[in-house]
Amino acid sequence: MPTDVVFDPSSPSLQARLSSRTNSLNAVRLFLALLVVIGHAWPLTGSLSGPHLEFLSDIAVNGFFAVSGYLIAASRVSTSLPVYLVRRILRIFPGFLVCLLAIALVFSPLAAALEHRPMDWLSAAGFVIGNALLAVRQWGIGQTLGDVPYPSVWDGSLWTLGYEFVAYLALGAVLTVPWIRSRMGVVLTALALMSIAGSMLIEGPVHVSTSFYHYAGRLGSYFLVGAAMYAAARRIPVRMSLIAAAAASYVALWYLGADGSLGQVPLAYLLLAVGSRATTDVTTRNDLSYGLYIYAFPVQQLLVDMGTAPWGVLPNAVATLAIALGLAWLSWRLIEKPALSLKNLRPGAGIGLAWTRSARTDRGRLT
Repeated sequence: MPTDVVFDPSSPSLQARLSSRTNSLNAVRLFLALLVVIGHAWPLTGSLSGPHLEFLSDIAVNGFFAVSGYLIAASRVSTSLPVYLVRRILRIFPGFLVCLLAIALVFSPLAAALEHRPMDWLSAAGFVIGNALLAVRQWGIGQTLGDVPYPSVWDGSLWTLGYEFVAYLALGAVLTVPWIRSRMGVVLTALALMSIAGSMLIEGPVHVSTSFYHYAGRLGSYFLVGAAMYAAARRIPVRMSLIAAAAASYVALWYLGADGSLGQVPLAYLLLAVGSRATTDVTTRNDLSYGLYIYAFPVQQLLVDMGTAPWGVLPNAVATLAIALGLAWLSWRLIEKPALSLKNLRPGAGIGLAWTRSARTDRGRLT
């Protein structure tokens, strides 16, 4: 974030409120990850009863990209391109690669044992190596998960990470051009409007040949709206009346089936404004949303493989959260946070010193 911004709790601007190191964006992202778990509970358990809330996972993913657009624009503006790229790599790859290894070495062998099937270690190696660059090409491992309601898919949540990293690279490149940086508000707003128009066409009269363009258009539009809100954050007020209006607008768009193509602005404002609330809870110091997002799906699959589908949707979701939150905590404390501490490593400094400095100075920082 720009260094000339001073946090003022009484300020109505989005920029001033989100400049606080005690903002609630981590809590907002954790809530979105929770919605993903709930949304996945129906297809993964094969439940046909009760209200089906699968759409919650789509809303959550849209929200992740909107919040990410704001945060990533902040990161790019406040750092050089090499530092920006290193930080983005450190944020997404270590936790992701360890998750792949955990699925290949722990989850899938447990499933093979439960199913009384031979463990295919060659397939497990292919799962890790083939998916390591975020473009997920292999979803299953051997014959595991062959009899569950959502078969042969170990981590269906990973599909968004490739789109997210491409968005990081694209925005990083765009904001490297001096002419664009000097006109960031105008350019990002124009790009956001064009992306919304493109998303409307893709969702409406234009039928794309592959799902890649469909998802790229939808997720890209949410990401760019979040980035545009960062550029205009100094002039965006935070008021309860606007938060309520944004929530009502998004619900209306969802009811009309237009939230995917027209819900970018209300959802982005709603999440960022709620996230601008100051807090001192545990989520300020710990970001468990990423770990919950990447581990919940394999946990859900393994539980169902153990025979928990008859329990119903809610008990399965609660059990998944209990286990996946523990794994998310371990991922944050042992993998993600130590990896992020390396972003401040200087020549001649030890990793332990860098970790200590990072833990002391980066608490709640947007970059």
